[in-house]
Amino acid sequence: MRSVPGLWRWRRNPLRRRSDVVEAWASLVTVGLVAVGAPLAGLAAGQSVGSDLQRTVQRQRAERHRTTAHVVTVDRHRAPVVDSEAAHGQDGTRVALVRWRTPDGESRTGVVRIEARHVVGDPLAVWTDRRGRLTERPMDESTATTNAVAAGFGVAGAAAALVCGARQLLGWRIMRRRLADWAREWTRVSEDWGRAGAGG
Repeated sequence: MRSVPGLWRWRRNPLRRRSDVVEAWASLVTVGLVAVGAPLAGLAAGQSVGSDLQRTVQRQRAERHRTTAHVVTVDRHRAPVVDSEAAHGQDGTRVALVRWRTPDGESRTGVVRIEARHVVGDPLAVWTDRRGRLTERPMDESTATTNAVAAGFGVAGAAAALVCGARQLLGWRIMRRRLADWAREWTRVSEDWGRAGAGG
């Protein structure tokens, strides 16, 4: 047992200082918080973000509708409003003016990004909101889950880093205190050095 590093800080002995006990407890608390507290914080954050994102997924699915539009013109220089479903995650795209009809039969036009292979007259899948305006496709569950997991890991990592940083700061302050104590002791001993009756 005597060979376990740091065990002497817990055992009663004349060389143990109060700062040694504080440092030992700080190390124990740090290990506990990093091993248990940080993962629990990450899990709680991930679940919270996941719940919010799943509600967003359900809301967007209820509010956004997939409809068919047709390419009216193609313009390489015009800025798109949104990506059409055909251009989602694709390279080699260009911009087009498209026309579609709302559920009440009204004709609408808008600018979207499409694949380069599409020409005037081609049908495209686009997403519209309740008012028939162009919008982005709704978030899917896999994206929501991925974001929630990333948030959980981020919070867990940040919590662990914060705890370790606090432990390092405490260790730094303890070491400064020790160095100051040693300097005072050395000054006192050097003043008494060699004096009769001073034990030097």
